[in-house]
Amino acid sequence: MALTEAMRAMTSIQIPVYLRSLGADVAQVGLFFTISAIAPVALMVLGGWLSDTIGRLLSFYIGCVAGGLAFVVYAISPTWEFALLAPPLQAISYSLIRPSYRAYIADHTRPENRGRVFAIAEAAANVTWIFGGPLGGFIAHNSGFYALFLVTSTGGIVAAALAVFLISRSGGVSTDLPQERPSLGSLRTSMLQMTRVILSGGLVTWLLITDGIRDVSFRMSFDLMPVYLSDEWGLTLQQIGLLDGIFGVVLVLAGYPAGWLTDKVSERLALVSGLASVLASRLAFVYASSFAGFAVSWSLLAIGVAMMDPPIQSLISKAVPPRLRGITVGLLATSWGIVSLPSPWIGGLLWTYFGPRVPFLATVALGSLALIPAWFKLAAPMAPPTKPGRRDRRGR
Repeated sequence: MALTEAMRAMTSIQIPVYLRSLGADVAQVGLFFTISAIAPVALMVLGGWLSDTIGRLLSFYIGCVAGGLAFVVYAISPTWEFALLAPPLQAISYSLIRPSYRAYIADHTRPENRGRVFAIAEAAANVTWIFGGPLGGFIAHNSGFYALFLVTSTGGIVAAALAVFLISRSGGVSTDLPQERPSLGSLRTSMLQMTRVILSGGLVTWLLITDGIRDVSFRMSFDLMPVYLSDEWGLTLQQIGLLDGIFGVVLVLAGYPAGWLTDKVSERLALVSGLASVLASRLAFVYASSFAGFAVSWSLLAIGVAMMDPPIQSLISKAVPPRLRGITVGLLATSWGIVSLPSPWIGGLLWTYFGPRVPFLATVALGSLALIPAWFKLAAPMAPPTKPGRRDRRGR
């Protein structure tokens, strides 16, 4: 997981600038990420379902291979339009890796410790953001984007090889869940069960609404942040990568306290605190006038991300039975994906017609609405899906 996250850390903040180097204007960069969001909408739920059926480790392996291939496509792209072939591969990778990783952790932890275990597990992957961003910026600045994507595609190959090793150690299959052959029938059954959970008006319903508002608002400006730094303030690729390194340091440092707050106080307080921190980061970003100011913005963003993840995963694990955890993680990662599809493009249009600060201020205004359902509706159920203290046949 650390290798796959390192590939994201090295490239995510560089790709918008890379698209500019291929001739895309700001509106086209926004359009690129809008089009890129179509594949995750279609694949995240499917990836979570596959994790529930074929097993966590096998799903993880397939995702690693797809991720490595995506960076090969970026490396050989002559135009920004050709580069659109890479995001579907990245979507396959993310939709298989992320649900499998999180569901595996939920399957092997007990409720009273789950928030802290999630935080530690995420920290093990997030530590790569400390060096990934600066390293990616250094390579892109000194050797070019081709070298950067060559390095990250190699990382995908190594991660896939490690996944094969883990599968071989488990006897060729994931041992965490009973295996079944994927079929349209089993997919339909899982989707019907998940639909009933969503429409019940309970915790998962409000978690989906909260995450949907967050997704729509945050995506409006997130992919424009590197362009703003490059075009408006003249930061170099190396400086932009260094900001991601600062993000990584704060993300790791804030991870365990976020898990502790989730377990010892409440998921609701941790989640609301995280949302508020991300909104504050956008305000700090807009009004920053130096590298130090942007570093403060990136630090607030890291605190927010660290604070939001453990409570969301803890709430899912307490409200959803194990057989639906993978597909639920996929669904919430997709969130209101169809609704949020135009968000990056709208952000690019707001930049073009009203000024570069407007997309970030719009994110703050819209994202603030997520605080309302998060505070009033996201309380954990009184008991987990299984009886307290009872372990299953595998001894968990």
